[in-house]
Amino acid sequence: MNWQPPSSPPKPYDRVWLKTSTGRETTGYFNSGGEWVFNCRRVAAEKPIVLGWRA
Repeated sequence: MNWQPPSSPPKPYDRVWLKTSTGRETTGYFNSGGEWVFNCRRVAAEKPIVLGWRA
């Protein structure tokens, strides 16, 4: 599965893999408010930017 740009997000609350600006990959989802949510607290604490996602 190829990485998709964050400008075309998945359906809200579908869990996907996220590639971040810190070079890490983690699971997360796109909420109905239009924000990316990281499932890993360590990654979320760094407040990274989502560079891509894949199912």
